[in-house]
Amino acid sequence: MAEGGGHGSEDWGARRRDYPKRWGCGYSNRFMLCGGGGSRASVGPSAPEEVEEVEETDLEPLFFDEAAALADYAAAEGERKRKEEEEREAAREKERRWKARMDALDAIRGYNYKLKCPTFTRFYFTDLSTFDLDEESPLGPMRYTHDAIEVDATYCCRQGEKRFLPCNSVNVLSVKVASLNADFAINVYGTILARDSLDLKCVYLFRRDRNNCQLLKSQDDVLLLTGPKRGLALIDAVYVEMDLKIKDDQGQNDKQLSKGFLTLKSPPSSLWDKMKVESDSLYTELGTVELMFAVVNRAVEATISIEVIKGEFYGIITACTTSIQKSLVLHDSKLAGTMTYDGTGGVQLQLLRRIVAVSLKEKLEVTAQADGSDTKSTIEFTPRASCGDENYITCGPIKMLVKVRWSLIEPQALG
Repeated sequence: MAEGGGHGSEDWGARRRDYPKRWGCGYSNRFMLCGGGGSRASVGPSAPEEVEEVEETDLEPLFFDEAAALADYAAAEGERKRKEEEEREAAREKERRWKARMDALDAIRGYNYKLKCPTFTRFYFTDLSTFDLDEESPLGPMRYTHDAIEVDATYCCRQGEKRFLPCNSVNVLSVKVASLNADFAINVYGTILARDSLDLKCVYLFRRDRNNCQLLKSQDDVLLLTGPKRGLALIDAVYVEMDLKIKDDQGQNDKQLSKGFLTLKSPPSSLWDKMKVESDSLYTELGTVELMFAVVNRAVEATISIEVIKGEFYGIITACTTSIQKSLVLHDSKLAGTMTYDGTGGVQLQLLRRIVAVSLKEKLEVTAQADGSDTKSTIEFTPRASCGDENYITCGPIKMLVKVRWSLIEPQALG
């Protein structure tokens, strides 16, 4: 053993082996931090420096989960491919709709003989890739007949606490061939239809196939209109499409009489009190077809039915309003047949038309004239926004009951 206060190698070796136990620093669960910058404690004969103990914390072990990473990558890749496929499908759908719209427009291209330029022969102010030009409007008459709607002194409507205005409408009065580059008489067939602001779908005014033509003997004859089946809402515009042909009695070489559409616009509010008969025409290579109409302001829909109470009626029944005296033919015994029994003992007249738009500021007039008589019988009805009215009309010994069912066409909220 060496002298001078030094430690022998054996003693130091034993003390070194006992070092962790004496200082409580198990290597398995402790870190030894020494002063002077945290260097590891020196091993030597001198007394060890103080050691700061740091307790273990609940640290998760650091490791790379390859399976989870691959699953995340696969999910992200699948989502990316799905979005790319959605974008490609959206682009294909856009292209398909564009082509469908162009094809639809190509199918209705024609020629305007008045302006001497290409035009469209049918309504096209919508997306024709999805809109069916031939679909008939499902909306019928009397949609508000059973609602409790009152009309005040300002011709506004009230239902409970709600106040609103009735929309404008239009009565199509007549359609005739005003000029023809051919000889009368002619057999005409085809369609005339209206599209209004409610759904832009077909509301037929005239519809005859080739086997059911109407004979026009001169330009004074008018087409026998059988519609509309409901009141037309003139909010923005009403579009009237015509597709009329002249039948070739010698074969199949039919000629196009008229093909195109007219736009009937609602007048400015400043002109609402100036209702009058107006006209517009379609020009074709073969001639001119003229449409006469009257805009009806603050209109309600009158649905008319006529029951014969006594006798048998043969004659003409017409309807008009107090400001527009040009009449709509409701019944003509020579054209619409005579009478039909309704199964309850009553006899219903067959009507060519039964819808009339009437302004709340006016009255509805119904006139009957029997064949062979110069006498006309007229009754009046005051329009309402809902419910119905009845009145009797007599022509000599014949007595008939006229029923009118009132309805709004389309309410418009007051601003």
